[in-house]
Amino acid sequence: MQRHMLTEYRAEVMRFIDTHQHLLEKYGVSCVQYGLHQKLLQQAASPRSVFILSSGLVKVMRTTSLGQAFTLGIFDRGEVLGDVETIMSMPYFGTVETVTDCTFWRIAPEQFLKMLAQEPDFNLLIHRAMISRLLNTSEKAAIQSTNKLFYSLLVVLREFSRLNELQISKSLVADALGTSVRNLNRLLVELEESKTVKIQHTVIAEINPKLLQQKIHAYENSIQ
Repeated sequence: MQRHMLTEYRAEVMRFIDTHQHLLEKYGVSCVQYGLHQKLLQQAASPRSVFILSSGLVKVMRTTSLGQAFTLGIFDRGEVLGDVETIMSMPYFGTVETVTDCTFWRIAPEQFLKMLAQEPDFNLLIHRAMISRLLNTSEKAAIQSTNKLFYSLLVVLREFSRLNELQISKSLVADALGTSVRNLNRLLVELEESKTVKIQHTVIAEINPKLLQQKIHAYENSIQ
């Protein structure tokens, strides 16, 4: 089961790009940069690009017909965005916004489909990533049913720690989680008491990656 985890396939996507640079020019793949809080995909809009995240963090959100916005996840390097909508010829399912400064590989929809048709290894990799994403969504739903917001906080902090961010504002984390700073403070109390994080005024100044990962494992193991 471990082989099918999305994080592993994100790494495989990046390895494919690193070892197939000649395909970037062949299919007109360009490198683009987005700053903080910029939208690259808009819910309900027609597909105009497929993006592969090269560096940084993005947030995927969906707004219901009643106007309620939900954060579906925070994703890092190797995440493919807009692939399903391009293959299915459907509007974007959600909105994707940068959480940090980001770099992407951008592919035009018609070139992405052409690449799938002509490059079997790339085709297999993209479909494996889709399947692993589906498996992870099911597993994540089961895990988060016990304590959705707290588990999401642990995952977001882990991703920020991997970026070596030394000063993470509470407002940035709260925004990524789709909650208020007040609710976030309640969750941070437990993490600070266990010395998993160190808080200084309005920022998370230090994160203990080892203790953080232990808490993530504890939550994941609790549903098995």
